[in-house]
Amino acid sequence: MTAALLEAPTALFASARRTGAAGGRRPTLEELLEGRWRNARAEGQTECPVCAATMRLEGEQARCGGCGTTLS
Repeated sequence: MTAALLEAPTALFASARRTGAAGGRRPTLEELLEGRWRNARAEGQTECPVCAATMRLEGEQARCGGCGTTLS
């Protein structure tokens, strides 16, 4: 685990609770990351699943401007 997850474990799923998942349950980590990746590909940016800063699409990956997390 990273320090960010240990300090703020609820940040990872905070926005996921707002959007929900199939059947009204909390999304799995895989569902959350896939959703963020799809959003980045479609809109060019998305919310970072770790720190909630903006991730921007850079080529074949999305990079967070806040914590440096990448999705690909």
